[in-house]
Amino acid sequence: MPTANLVPEGDVLVGWDKTQPLSPETHFDKLDEGTSAPNDSDFLESTILGAVDEFTFTTSPGDVSTTTAIDINYRARIVDPSRMRTIQLDLFHTGGTPVAGNPQIVTVENVGGSGVLATIQKSWSGLTLTKAQTDSLTCQTTHSSLV
Repeated sequence: MPTANLVPEGDVLVGWDKTQPLSPETHFDKLDEGTSAPNDSDFLESTILGAVDEFTFTTSPGDVSTTTAIDINYRARIVDPSRMRTIQLDLFHTGGTPVAGNPQIVTVENVGGSGVLATIQKSWSGLTLTKAQTDSLTCQTTHSSLV
């Protein structure tokens, strides 16, 4: 089954409160999309529970007619040695229509207080999205809870 790698292309909502580097102030370009060796020197951070960032993606290839599954690889770290955090991922079509399978929850635990980065894959399967629906997708990331 053919696959396509869509990468973040723009900001819809900017609610996470820290970026590295500070300039430019855009958020989508701090994500290491489509690489097997992510650059850990650029990133987004949130210290605010409930903060939301939302991103648009590049368009799918012209020969894509139907999307049946979407996988998002999420790389995260927590530095507080006594806590665990969750980040909620939601996919939407233009106009805010949710994609079946929302939400996906990323749980990030600080093992031993070391701040080790974790890469977690979340999947939306059993989909039948048209090319237009696929090309309209946005992804919301919400700093959703502290455990």
